Amino acid sequence: MSFALSDEVINAAKKGLGYELYKALLLTYGKRGEKAFFYLKERRIKKYKDFFVVVGNYEYIVDGNFCTCMDFQFNLKAKKPCAHIIAVKLARIMKIYDSYDIFYSDFIAHNT
Repeated sequence: MSFALSDEVINAAKKGLGYELYKALLLTYGKRGEKAFFYLKERRIKKYKDFFVVVGNYEYIVDGNFCTCMDFQFNLKAKKPCAHIIAVKLARIMKIYDSYDIFYSDFIAHNT
């Protein structure tokens, strides 16, 4: 399943991290859109060689249209994007993420 962002959200993202994007996210995705906006604003998205990771209460791995969070897997049943997937899709468009030249799996192995 593929989750494409709405044209309204994409156009707002091209104008920057401001009220227009916040409003578009809130109207399109509700509370999940609002959370995605704050993940971007607070620079909580990390790009590793293998995955994107969004730092929330935990570190959530986002791989394309899949997320390891409970909201995506149980509440949304993988049929709609969670806040983490929305945030990563926007982060890629807006280039708002910290990039690490290491595989996430190697990072975890060395830090546990």
